[in-house]
Formats: sequence, structure tokens, C-alpha cells
Amino acid sequence: MKRPQIGILGGGQLARMLALAAYPLGVDVSVLATNRGEPAAQVCGSVLCGSPDNESDLTKFFANLGAVTFESEFVDTARVARVVPPTCQVFPALTVIGTIQDRLEQKRLLDRFKIATSPWLEIDSTSDLKRAAEKFPDGLVLKQRRFGYDGHGTFIVRNPARNLDPSLLQKSKSGFIAEKWIPFTRELATSFVRSISGEFLTLPMVESVQMDARCFSVRGPITHAAHKKMSTSFKRLMTELDYHGVLATEFFEVKKALLVNELAPRVHNSAHYSIEGLVCSQFEYHLRAGLGMPLPLVAAAGPGAWAMINLLGSSTTPPRLNWSTAGKLHWYGKSENRPGRKMGHITVLDKNSSEALKQALRWRKDFVL
Repeated sequence: MKRPQIGILGGGQLARMLALAAYPLGVDVSVLATNRGEPAAQVCGSVLCGSPDNESDLTKFFANLGAVTFESEFVDTARVARVVPPTCQVFPALTVIGTIQDRLEQKRLLDRFKIATSPWLEIDSTSDLKRAAEKFPDGLVLKQRRFGYDGHGTFIVRNPARNLDPSLLQKSKSGFIAEKWIPFTRELATSFVRSISGEFLTLPMVESVQMDARCFSVRGPITHAAHKKMSTSFKRLMTELDYHGVLATEFFEVKKALLVNELAPRVHNSAHYSIEGLVCSQFEYHLRAGLGMPLPLVAAAGPGAWAMINLLGSSTTPPRLNWSTAGKLHWYGKSENRPGRKMGHITVLDKNSSEALKQALRWRKDFVL
């Protein structure tokens, strides 16, 4: 029997962890990376060095692949659609990625399925900005529609009547949306999985903490009364879109309600804990879902609670690692350190997620980043 083969568009740490999850399933992996030093290229036998913006590179990459998935939603879906062979399965579908990668279309999608999210307005002009300031007088968040991540392209304006600068519109060619600033209690996240056969699963909910707009820590599982309703809503959304793979969802907790902050049509930082914390990781679930393999039931591994901390660079000097046995270290193999860059993560398991987080924080102090 011919071994299944999947291509991963992108060479970063998410592609690396997808590749490492694929090999035990008997799946061969190819990656399109900018160079052989990228995290995923270091662990893959089949690497094409090239650019996802180059149609010739994409054509070479897709040749002889049975399936392809993405490390990031920030791809030119029209370009990919022009060159991908009809025999190559793409998951999630390019139409879905095209919708979710645009924050305006993402908001419209949530509204269409009546999934609660923060109030918003489309912003294309200074008059739109003025209207947003009037509608959200207690504060707003201006987000560029495309290619915004980890705080890039996001501007928080706490006093719009005084501080909303029209020149912000020049900072993005793709336009903006304005959201009402939400005084949330905490940020939560979960991931949903749907397979080709229609199997649907919900991963545990976690609490995430951001530092300088980057995910710093995650702990879980978290119980929330609105989680089940959200799961039902997203099952309906993913079924109607015929979505295959993992869909990551970030929430604001506001009193007893959940508001969707953002969606990501891929594996996500908030579910890295699943590599050790669940019997099946988000990366394996994503591959199984897209390749038509059965989905294992969601179950905790080990003592049942976990904490994950990102190892974020704070300088340009080479990091010093700590190989403690307190938990599990995942080092991404990036050659260049810089402030805010995700260099790796650590995961600690315990019976109590708060205790696991304390242990992870103590361990993190022994790294020099």
C-alpha cells in the first residue's frame, strides 16, 4: 500500500510539530520552507526551499502530493487555487481560509451563525472612524483586516473622542475593522475538530495570558457554562462549511458569557498543551481529520491538568536552555533570537492547573532568553 503523503505550506514551529505528529501515523511529509534552517525543514526529509508567493515554487511543491495543509492562514488563496492539482486535497478548504483570514469576513461569518462576538464596524474612511468613535465612546480596538497577528496591525484606543488618529488608516492596505473595547474578565480558548467523515470533537477549554500581545501562558482544563453552547454552534458552522481539520477559537469571558475574539483555521498556540496533556494532540487530530482517519475520543493524559508557557526571546544573544525534568521542553530550533520571538515552549502536568502553572513559571526562570 502506498504511504499517504502530505505537504505543509510553511516551515515554522507549527509545521514542525505537524510533521512530528505525522510520521508515527505512517504519513510522509513535505514542507515548503524559505530555507533548510527553518524549524520544520530540520525534521523533514522532503524539503522544497521556495516561497508561497511564487507560483513556480508552488507548482513544484504540489506535484505528486495527495493532500496539503497550512501552517498559517496568511496565504494567497487565489494563487494557491490556480496551481493546486485537482487530485490534491486541500484542508481546510481555500474558500474557508479566505474567509477567516479577513477579519471583516470572519465577523460576518460569526454574525451569520449567530455566534456572540464583540460589536464591530467596517472601517474604510475617516468618516467610518468618526462613526466608530461615536458608537464605541468607551474605547475601541482597530484591527487591520489581513495579516495581523501577535499584536501587529492592532491599535487600542481607550479614548476615541480624543485619541483616534486618522493617520492609522495609512498603516494597512487591506482596511480595518473597529471593535468595541471589551473589559473582559479573562481570555479563554478552545479548538474544535471536524473530519472528512463528519466526526466532530471539542478540545478542553483553557485560560490564556498574553504578554505584549503574545501568548505567554496557558492552563487548563477550564470549565465554563457557555462552552457546550459554543461547541454546538461551531459544530453547525463547521458542518455547513464542510470544514476539515482543527479550528482554533479565542474568547473573551465577560461575566458569565463568552464572546469570540478571533478564529484561526489551523493548529494554534493555545493547544500546544495537548501534545502531553491529551491522549491525542491537536496536531494529530488535524492530520487525522484532513486525511480521513478516525478521531480518538478526547481524553486527558497523565494527572489530568496542565500548564504551558511560551519561551519568548528577550534579546539577540544565544539563549541558555534548562533541561529540567519538571516537564517537557519543546525547542523549535530557530537560529536567531530576538525580543518577543517564540523560541520554544514548556509544558507541565499536574492534578491542578494552578500548581502546574507555578511549576512552569519556576522552571522558566532557569532559561536565559
